[in-house]
Amino acid sequence: MTVIIPKEAYYSIVAACSRFANIRIPRDDWLEVSGIFIGKNEGDDVIITEAYPIMHQELDKDAVIDQYKWSDEDYEALYIIDEEAFSKGEFTVGWWHSHPGFKVMMSHIDIKTTLSFQTNNPLAISLVFNPERLIRQIELPDRKGDPTIQLKHDPGFKIFRLDDVSKGIVASYTSTDYKILGFETMDQLIAQTQKFIIDITNFFPKENLLGTYDQFITDRINELNSMLLGTEEYMRTLIRKGESKRIQEVLQNQVRDIRKYVAETFIKIEYIKEFTQYL
Repeated sequence: MTVIIPKEAYYSIVAACSRFANIRIPRDDWLEVSGIFIGKNEGDDVIITEAYPIMHQELDKDAVIDQYKWSDEDYEALYIIDEEAFSKGEFTVGWWHSHPGFKVMMSHIDIKTTLSFQTNNPLAISLVFNPERLIRQIELPDRKGDPTIQLKHDPGFKIFRLDDVSKGIVASYTSTDYKILGFETMDQLIAQTQKFIIDITNFFPKENLLGTYDQFITDRINELNSMLLGTEEYMRTLIRKGESKRIQEVLQNQVRDIRKYVAETFIKIEYIKEFTQYL
């Protein structure tokens, strides 16, 4: 069995998980994220076409065990996604979630969730992703104090399936093979995805995503207006001081700086537009 994952689906997982667990957020505030896979089965292989984020864990510092529950809105989102998938001859082929800052494995809650998927679809999969595993290329230990395991060419996740669903929540599980499309080599995948995480961290906070984007645009426009007004005032100052002969040189420099600023702004906006498709 091999699971085929397109680059876009992989990046959707990376983006969603990294927004809620990154270096800008205190480690104790990292949150788990989960979602589903849409695709189809071909023989014993699973062909993923889309990875949809559905929900993220709500922070509760007093909770003994970290838990997350699907809301009515989450189930409504699932229904809409399923309807769209069915219209294309596809269906839910599994689920994914993050283990931010701890080992990639399946907890008893994960096994229970996977059981619900695999009971209805024997080929259903469970992908567990840890951004830290990808960034540092290490597997974290089972227990605090145990050594970490050095990895190489690891995309930050494993894909699991239950060995025997008839055993219910005590079923064992094993990892399965996968192939990520869209990269020429694993070196390229690791390098590009690590940079992708940095960009997601810088551009997309975990809260008020649209507000942050709007504020970025507003700030850039205000700064551009300030540069234009500053240039105009500088020209007037030169005229008042009788230094009109400097105007052409100064204006050329100001125009160059303004064009550079506008170009940088458009590049950043294109980055934001590109990354938004993964959120």
